[in-house]
Amino acid sequence: MQTVSRQAGSGLARITIAAPKRRIDVALPENVPLAELLPSVLRHAGEGIADDGEQHGGWLLRRSDGVALESARTLGAQTVRDGEVLHLAPRRTEWPELDYDDIAEAIAGGARKYGRAWSGRATRITSLSVATLIFMTALALAVRSGPPWFLPGLIPLILGFLFVVIGILLSRAVGDSVAGAVVGGIGLVYAFVGGFLLLGPSGEGLADFGALHLLVAATLLLVASVMGYIGVAEYTRIFAAGSLLGLLGIIGGLLGFIESLTPWGVAAIVVSIVVAFVPAFPLLAMRLGKMPVPALPQKPEELLADEPLPERESVYNAVVRSDEMLSGLLLGGAIATVACQVVLIMSGTTDGPILAGLVAFAFVLRARLFPSGRHRVPMLVAGLTGLTMLAIVVGDQVALEYRLFAMVSAFVAVGGLVVSAGLTYSRRPPSPYFGRFADWFDVLLVVAVVPVACAVLDLYSYARGLGG
Repeated sequence: MQTVSRQAGSGLARITIAAPKRRIDVALPENVPLAELLPSVLRHAGEGIADDGEQHGGWLLRRSDGVALESARTLGAQTVRDGEVLHLAPRRTEWPELDYDDIAEAIAGGARKYGRAWSGRATRITSLSVATLIFMTALALAVRSGPPWFLPGLIPLILGFLFVVIGILLSRAVGDSVAGAVVGGIGLVYAFVGGFLLLGPSGEGLADFGALHLLVAATLLLVASVMGYIGVAEYTRIFAAGSLLGLLGIIGGLLGFIESLTPWGVAAIVVSIVVAFVPAFPLLAMRLGKMPVPALPQKPEELLADEPLPERESVYNAVVRSDEMLSGLLLGGAIATVACQVVLIMSGTTDGPILAGLVAFAFVLRARLFPSGRHRVPMLVAGLTGLTMLAIVVGDQVALEYRLFAMVSAFVAVGGLVVSAGLTYSRRPPSPYFGRFADWFDVLLVVAVVPVACAVLDLYSYARGLGG
């Protein structure tokens, strides 16, 4: 007997519902929340059933052992099996526990309810994780094998493109897109590191690498990312992120050839570009994902025109492509932002850490505009990582007695406020005034990025020099 999620192409759960007046056999969509399906079930469960629910708090569906199904989740997410019998019962009815005569069976049942047993899926995830760790260890050994840098760069470069090809084969020939995305993602890291080391100066350390090496590495990363995006069927966000990182790396590498620009000046320009284009990422993802949008009528006769609609499946595929593209753009922008924040904070200037702090706060506030967790998390991680690094660097410059008491106490207090706010607003939404204040503060931060970036670039001194 197969689970709902494994039915080929139907996406339906064929179940039996035992209602108070009749038993009905229905086929319900597996990917729709149960709360949206229950009104239709009540209409078929018998005359007056829906009205009777007003007397006892409503209806819910229970399994044969009394476990209630969650109305906010789908049947597929709750592993409702094909052919299972569900009971339509009043919400406030106490369902008696099943009697048992075997203590060992009761213990085993409790253990199954508490946590899942190790499965083939867990073995698969573990093997991919361990393999990733092993591959990254091999890459670290290659990096530590120079100078000279030609062979330590050539070998990872060849392996990187080989991993991308293997990932494409795993996705297309074997049909395992998850493994293909993981292996292909490892190939992106190998390609970037290999390209960075390939033309490294003989006898010099990594600190002596410059714009040329970044440009070569970013170009190879872009090529490998485009290959993976075209070839791997799922989790294309990894390769979209790699493509954006490659483009930003190329921009940074080209800027690095300007002799008057410092490394933190290049980082200031790149991170300003990311902050400026984050609001455009959703529209760009829709364009690249080829999502169909309704055409607004321009003439009165166009209001009456009955234009054919695209197929639902093609629209769904376009939504998936656009969502993956948006996730990748945000992930790539977050990684580039963290890298630029490291350069700015370690620049030894006053304006660099200030710019890093502004960008970090801007990312934390901008994350609230994205409703999905896979979109918010990269931005929150980038912002909080920048704030953490900034706090550590600032703390190192404070006298020991103030650091131990004042700063530690302040951070403990802030952590307590965060916990309190999280517990409070997880139960109810915050006031609209908080959202309005966050909007204003977000605009101020983004506007402040430009003049502070100009200060990092030392443009004000240059302008004063022009004026004599």
